[in-house]
Amino acid sequence: MRLLLILLLSFGIAPAQDGPFSHKKHAPLKLACTYCHTTAEKEDRAGFPALATCRTCHPAIADRKIPAQRVYRVKDFVVFRHAAHSAQAACATCHGEVYTLDTISRAVRPTTMIECVDCHKSKQASVQCNLCHELGQ
Repeated sequence: MRLLLILLLSFGIAPAQDGPFSHKKHAPLKLACTYCHTTAEKEDRAGFPALATCRTCHPAIADRKIPAQRVYRVKDFVVFRHAAHSAQAACATCHGEVYTLDTISRAVRPTTMIECVDCHKSKQASVQCNLCHELGQ
């Protein structure tokens, strides 16, 4: 564990403190998005890191809710399946180059119907209404 802490400090990564998470500070580790967002390729939601994942490098991190605030959200009448999309597009396609950011925002693709339809058309994916909307409710 001590060797890991020394390695992290050599990359300029200090033990975690309360406050906004910075992807930029973690960039030198070159972790895949799915290291922390473990369900991104398997489930409807990408999910957020478990505290146990954070404690791999930050053993003294305080118990807290992760994240403090969700950035991406779709309307209740929209069905979005993260796993289906992750097979067709890199994370950065929608989320941008998050490892250059201290604070995440919806900088690349807003979660609007026009953005989704435009992307589906560009990738020659279906634009049938019932693909993303549960009709007849």
